[in-house]
Amino acid sequence: MDTHGVTLVNFGLFDLLGLQLSPRIRDLGKITLYRAGSRAQVEADFPRTGPLLTRKLNTDLIAEHYDDLLRLAGSLKFGHATASLLVGKLSAAGRQNALAAALKEYGALRRTIYAARYLADPAYRRKISRQLNKGESLHALKRDLLYAHEGAIRARHLEAQTEQAWCLTALQ
Repeated sequence: MDTHGVTLVNFGLFDLLGLQLSPRIRDLGKITLYRAGSRAQVEADFPRTGPLLTRKLNTDLIAEHYDDLLRLAGSLKFGHATASLLVGKLSAAGRQNALAAALKEYGALRRTIYAARYLADPAYRRKISRQLNKGESLHALKRDLLYAHEGAIRARHLEAQTEQAWCLTALQ
């Protein structure tokens, strides 16, 4: 399954909403990193890292659609559209959809910045790993406990339903 478009859309949307997406990227060394300038200029300015920036970012496309990207983020923020609907539609959209292409370019920029920081800063890597491990541990605990009928309210009386709801709340 190709998740390239979804990942780029998510990086872009998170940033436009003022949030930071901090995933654990499998095969981090194999992802495409983007540059804003020409290959020769970037390699001259950054001799050690410039060669890693293999694809040129379309900054003109981002600039041309930036107002639309902000409107898109506003639609999410104020509940006019759901994230799952927008991510699904924009990830599946082909290159002919200029807004989707602009969001993917913006996401590519944000993912490149995230990857560069992740690779360059050991303290940042530890912080991200701790956060991800906490979330994964919580999900594993919820799966493993199997308490309160896995979230299905089956009790007939209000008191028993309330007790079950409290058990579920304690797990969150």
